[in-house]
Parts: sequence; C-alpha cells; structure tokens
Amino acid sequence: MNDEHEFNIRQIQRALRILHKNGEDITIVYEDGIFGEETERAIIAFQAQNGISPNGIVDYDTWVLLMEKANDYIRKNAEPFPIFPYVSDEESSVLPEEEGKAIWFLQAMLIAIAEKYSGIDGVVLNGINDEATRNAIRYIHKCGEGEICSGALTQKTWNSVARLFNAI
Repeated sequence: MNDEHEFNIRQIQRALRILHKNGEDITIVYEDGIFGEETERAIIAFQAQNGISPNGIVDYDTWVLLMEKANDYIRKNAEPFPIFPYVSDEESSVLPEEEGKAIWFLQAMLIAIAEKYSGIDGVVLNGINDEATRNAIRYIHKCGEGEICSGALTQKTWNSVARLFNAI
C-alpha cells in the first residue's frame, strides 16, 4: 500500500473479486481487510493486464482503474430498473375507438398478461382502444370484478390490469 493515499482494503478486495467473478484473469481474493500476499498477487496481475507497472502497490492510478472496471461490471450486471407507468385521470379515460397514451401502456400490459393467461387474444400495440383491446378489458372486468363493462379504459380498469400485470 502507498502511505500517500489511504484506500480501503476491503473495497480493493471487493473490486478484485468482482473482476475475478466476471472472467478477469485475477486470483480470487477474499474480503478479509488484510493486504496480504493474495491481495498483492491479484493487484500485480491486475496492473500487468492493464498497462500499469506491476509493483503490487495500490497507488492513485491503480485505485481509479480498479474501481472503474469493477463499477463497469456492477452496472453491466445490475438488474434493470422497473417502471411504474401511471396515467392521470384525464388520460385514463379512453372510450372505444379513441386513441390515447394510456392505451399504449395498457396494450403492452395486456400482451404480457396474455402470455400467462388465456382469454386475452388479438391485442396489438396501436394506441387505439380497438375491438381486441375492449374485449380484453371486458374479460378482465368479468373475471376480476364479475361485472360487465363497456370496454372503455377507466381508472378502475387501469388498476385491475395493473394489479394483474404486477402479479405476473
């Protein structure tokens, strides 16, 4: 270690483990907080593979590159962020044959639901509250609420479809 810069040994070891787990040719290092021979060997290998003088010392340049590479793998392997589409009251009421932004989201959810459940057929992404979309809306209302509906997109319909979508 370099006295000029105090770097957290566990962070170094964690970064080296991330690189190892993602296929980098670096010896596995355990996160024990001790800068021992294993950690030094892994640093030397990392430095040699990345054009840094392989001296086993974690200086500023080694630290920055090590953290950048580890963070790249973390970002690459991270779970995608979920979205939670919400439409306002004025956007959520779409009558038959009308177009609306909310219908795009609704149709996407209906298509995903149709992959798991039968009874929802022919829905396509077109942004129009067409016959197939209305039939799917009616089907979900009939199954979930036990009531007949016009096939219009309302806040109640949105909530029913969103609950079913989130369940799958």
